Amino acid sequence: MVGLLMGTFVLSPLALADQGDPNGANNLPQPGWGLWFPRSQATGANFDSGFSNSELGGFMDFEAFCESAGAGAETNYWFRLTTSLYRIGTGSVEYGCWQNGRFVTTNSGRAILSGETVDCLYVRALGSNGLNIRAEPSTRSRILRTVRNGSRVTPSAYPAIIQESEGRNWVEIRSPISGWISDDASTSQGNLTMCDR
Repeated sequence: MVGLLMGTFVLSPLALADQGDPNGANNLPQPGWGLWFPRSQATGANFDSGFSNSELGGFMDFEAFCESAGAGAETNYWFRLTTSLYRIGTGSVEYGCWQNGRFVTTNSGRAILSGETVDCLYVRALGSNGLNIRAEPSTRSRILRTVRNGSRVTPSAYPAIIQESEGRNWVEIRSPISGWISDDASTSQGNLTMCDR
């Protein structure tokens, strides 16, 4: 399980030992994403993905492209998760095939925590007293209500409906009223966290 992302789960340190891997000195971590791990460790990372035929088809195309691009080179498959996955229960997974010191191609999809239904998020806006609930996912949209830090909000669905707008990730909620609340930029620590964390 992926403890290097949030400190809860532990993966083999051997995944990080090879300087020729995607976490090497020339491949700095991308903000909003965790480290890369060998795909063989994905089953212990406590997430599910591949929720539609389109996502599954895209993944099959990704694997086929990786195999055909190999031309005899050793192909290593890796995955990484967005940091929001273990914080709000919904995020993204990206798979990549690593050949000759670079990714030949990658494939991204939605990811959720395995075996959980996230129906409560705490507001914890750093540097602010709370968050505005807006009619649409935009800072220019009408403010419906303001919720203080420590308040609970309920996502409209699970996985959460997240829309990127104005450089922020907006989460659709249904309570305390229906609307959209900003989880801030994907590169930030976020404004929301699961209630049971």
